[in-house]
Amino acid sequence: MSKIIHINDPILIEYNSSVDKESAKKMIAFKYFSNDICLLDKYLKDKDVIDNSSIAHIAFEPKSQLEFSF
Repeated sequence: MSKIIHINDPILIEYNSSVDKESAKKMIAFKYFSNDICLLDKYLKDKDVIDNSSIAHIAFEPKSQLEFSF
């Protein structure tokens, strides 16, 4: 019984539905873990949550800014 499944885990729902993962981590750590991001990282690691925020930054190259000539 050590493997209990939490279907409606509010932490995972909030983290997975966020767009900005770093900001979501800070907010969730403040809300549920007394502002301890290390505990949140451990919790997410135990739940096998993959952080795709670093992949998103690599996949898209920033476009150059358009310049208008007047």
